[in-house]
Amino acid sequence: MMYGLDIGGTKMELAIFDAELNRLEAWRAPTPKESYQSFLDSVVSMIEKADHITQVRGTVGIGLPGLVDPEGCAVSSNIPCIHGRRLKDDISARLSRPVSFENDVKAFAFSEANGGAGEEQKYVLGVVLGTGVSGGLCIDGRLYSGSRNVSEFGHLLLPAIIQQRYQFPLRVCGCGRTSCIEQYLSGPGLLGLCSHFHSRYTTVAELIQSLQRGDTQALEIFSAYVDCLGSYLAQLTLVFDPNIIVLGGGLSNIPELYQMLPGAISEYLFAGVNVPRVVAPKFGDSSGVRGVALLGHRYA
Repeated sequence: MMYGLDIGGTKMELAIFDAELNRLEAWRAPTPKESYQSFLDSVVSMIEKADHITQVRGTVGIGLPGLVDPEGCAVSSNIPCIHGRRLKDDISARLSRPVSFENDVKAFAFSEANGGAGEEQKYVLGVVLGTGVSGGLCIDGRLYSGSRNVSEFGHLLLPAIIQQRYQFPLRVCGCGRTSCIEQYLSGPGLLGLCSHFHSRYTTVAELIQSLQRGDTQALEIFSAYVDCLGSYLAQLTLVFDPNIIVLGGGLSNIPELYQMLPGAISEYLFAGVNVPRVVAPKFGDSSGVRGVALLGHRYA
């Protein structure tokens, strides 16, 4: 059996897969963010529950919003209690088995490049728009990791042309820098745009419902968001030249994105550079947990 545990900034999801990657069972729990001991206890409890259900000791792959450095220490701005902790050693010791760790968005990209929306594409770029923003690149179905496994696309800086066009405030990011792109393109970032435009919207769902009813202010806010996102995806296109971009996270469920993004991306590309296809994930919100389960099995 293969277990995938996808740990996000607000919730954790554990899914059990069989050898053919059929999803058998899954459940979620809140992510403890302030107490490291509570975090460890929650992770171990979920995996032990999976062992009890399957009556075997399954392989374990864990996805994190951040990374585990070569020394085994977690680097994460979204879950403060794990930052700088020897997470890999601590969880492996508690479970008495090897555990594979990967950035949650890289795991999402890996899943979509292997049997997902990017199947048979050489260069697959996955970009998640959720509590935060990040991305991962797969080449021929294999993750590109770089020299230190850094995958923090969400901490590229907001372009000056976008900031000046809309007079966006310069926001301090959880990483300690100012105006990282996820402060504007994440779910909370989109809500921040609602506030910036002095709107009445208090949730993303309310904004999108108004957009779909043809509300003028909703269209103004969402158009600014898509302009910002188009600029960001154009930058990634010029760097990585992907065949396809697969969007994930809660904001990827907004159908208007796929209608508006091709034009928004093309605005920031050189003449002659084609806009890559931008698509929704085949495995939806569960793609990341599928990816870490597959990675955990391969590297157990």
